[in-house]
Amino acid sequence: MAEAVSPAVPDLLRRLTIPVAAAVGLIVSIAWYVTWESSNLTMMLNAPFAVRATDLALFFALIVVMMVAMMLPSALPMALAYYGITRLEDGRPTKPADVLGTIAFLFPYFVVWGFFGVAALLGLMALGLIGSTLMGPALFLSAGILLAAGLWQVTRTKEVCLSQCTTPVEFVLHHWRGGRLGALRMGFRHSMYCIGCCWLFMLVLFISGSMSLLWMGGISIAIFAEKLGVRTVLFSRVIGVILVGLGALVAIAASFAM
Repeated sequence: MAEAVSPAVPDLLRRLTIPVAAAVGLIVSIAWYVTWESSNLTMMLNAPFAVRATDLALFFALIVVMMVAMMLPSALPMALAYYGITRLEDGRPTKPADVLGTIAFLFPYFVVWGFFGVAALLGLMALGLIGSTLMGPALFLSAGILLAAGLWQVTRTKEVCLSQCTTPVEFVLHHWRGGRLGALRMGFRHSMYCIGCCWLFMLVLFISGSMSLLWMGGISIAIFAEKLGVRTVLFSRVIGVILVGLGALVAIAASFAM
């Protein structure tokens, strides 16, 4: 597949960016609105006993909507790369783009994040890290998650996963599989790299006030800048330093609360 791509591919992707970005902007805006309107449901996370009596499918759906709001902007270049490359025939954009294939490519991304979110939520509940107030040992565990998230930013695994997210055309070409089933497989592979890159961000989000919009916005901006900015590895490490600092502050606060 890679040998068949002409130098016109980047120009094609730039031409596609405006209409697709407008559509994505609308979808993301709706997702943020739904998240805002569902804030009373997210407040239920402050009462772990209530979650066990709640249909987990509802929380799965809510987490998927949150992931659309948070992650779709940073996934746009990857979706554009797939969308544009489906137009290629003999290296030239002569075919209609595969819209359904692009949807199939994105579908596993949000489903996998949804399952991860529910599993992470249940795990943090079991550790006593979801609640209206965190005291004593729970504060130390929260500090540990912040420290782990910061240290993860400088690991080789993080760097490898991030590199797969910051080179969308190369990712699509290298992992290309034809057809809708191939799109699903590629999307699943991409979701695994994305989780490897950002999973600790999501744990930080869960422990930082039950997925408050302020934390959601801050983490969304960090992920977007990390994946789409310049000198992404350096930026990733700066985020790591900030998270380690926050973890240290929480640990100090926990020591005084004992």
